[in-house]
Amino acid sequence: MKAEVKQGTDGVWYVRPYLGVDAHGKQIKPYHSFPNASTREQAQALADVWLKHLTADGKVKSSLLVDLLHDYIELKERNGASPNSVRSYKLFTDNYVRRFLGTAQAAKLTVMDLNRFETSLRKPKADGGAGLARNSVLAIHHFLRGAYNYFVDAGICETNPLFYVAKPSPERHEAVSLSEWDFPTIASELEKLMQPQELTEATIREATYATAAWIALHTGMRVGEVCALRLKDIRRTQRYIHVGGTVIEKTHETPYRRDVTKGRKHRNIAVTQSDMRVLDGYISLRNGFLDDDIRPTPLLTLDGSYMRPTQVSRAFKRICKRLRLPSRFTFHGLRHTHATWCLAHGVDLKTLSERLGHADEATTLRIYAHVMPGRDTAAAAAFAQAADDARQEGSE
Repeated sequence: MKAEVKQGTDGVWYVRPYLGVDAHGKQIKPYHSFPNASTREQAQALADVWLKHLTADGKVKSSLLVDLLHDYIELKERNGASPNSVRSYKLFTDNYVRRFLGTAQAAKLTVMDLNRFETSLRKPKADGGAGLARNSVLAIHHFLRGAYNYFVDAGICETNPLFYVAKPSPERHEAVSLSEWDFPTIASELEKLMQPQELTEATIREATYATAAWIALHTGMRVGEVCALRLKDIRRTQRYIHVGGTVIEKTHETPYRRDVTKGRKHRNIAVTQSDMRVLDGYISLRNGFLDDDIRPTPLLTLDGSYMRPTQVSRAFKRICKRLRLPSRFTFHGLRHTHATWCLAHGVDLKTLSERLGHADEATTLRIYAHVMPGRDTAAAAAFAQAADDARQEGSE
C-alpha cells in the first residue's frame, strides 16, 4: 500500500489513504498525522511504516516487536547509520529480543515486561540469563527506546514504555594510557620500525603498522580514521592532517572508506614541524617501495587498498607484547594517551574535544574528567607549604 503525505494548513504532515468501502458502502479513509516530522521525507517514511501495518478496515494491526525492529534497523541503515551500529542493532534484535521476548507484540509490551527483559539480560547464563555487562544492557535499552520513539511517531504504538523502564547505571572504566615510564619505550620502537635498515615486504609492512600507531599517538585519531587517511590529507605547508572519513570493514568484504567520521565531524589536526619530518620520512619510504603505476590513494597501504582497522590493531598488540607493555593497553590507548597528556599539560577542554572529534565537550569531560588538573593541585601545594612551616617551627 502506498499513499503520499500532504501538509495541512497548520504545517503538520498527514496521510489519508483510500482503502475501498465498507459493508455499508462508506469509504474507508483512515487519517493519521505526523507532528514530529520536519520534512516531507521524514513524514513519508513514517507514513509508509504506518500503512504497512494497517488492516483492511483501516486499523493498525498488532505487529511483532522483532519484525518492527528489523524495519527500524533497515531505515537506520538507509539514513546513514554506520555498518558497525547496524551490526549491533541486528545482534540486539536476533540474539536477545527474539530470545527473551519471542513473538511479543510491540504495542502490548508493558513497562513490567521490559523490566523483566532487562533483568534477564543481566542475569548470569547459569541462571538462564544472557550474562551481559551493565553497559551492554544500557546499549540495548537505548536502542529499544529509540525504536519505540519511532513506533510512536509512526502510529504503531501509543506510548513509549522504555521511558519508565529502570535502565542500569553505566560502568565507568578509566581510560588506559601510557605512563611516562612506558612512553620512551614505545616511542623509540615505533620510530625505529618506521625507518627499517633493510627494505623487504615484511619490514615495509611493519613500518606501515608502526606509522599507524605513531599517528594515533601524536594526533589522538581513531584507528579507522588513521586507516582512512589519504596522501592529500597530509598538508605539509599548513602543517596539519585533515580527518574526514573512516574505514569500514565487513567479514569477507574489501574494506572501504566512508567519508564520515564516528563523531560526524571533519576536522584538521595540527602537527609540529618535527612531526611532519617523521611523516615525510615514511611517505618517502612508502613511495619508493610501491609500484609507480599504482599511485594508491591511502597513506597507509601495501597494495593500494585500504587496510583493515582490526589488522592494524592486532599488529600494534604484537608490538606491545614484544615490549612487555601492560596487557590492557590497546591501539585505542594511544588516543587516550594523547588526550591525557594534552590535558595534563594545559590544553583546554574545548580544544581537546575538537581535536579528538567528539560530538561535544561533555563527551570529553565524561571520559577524561579524572585526569584534568584542578583544585587538587592547589591542595598538594597547600600541604607542602604546611609541611615546610611545621619543619621550620620544629627547628626553632
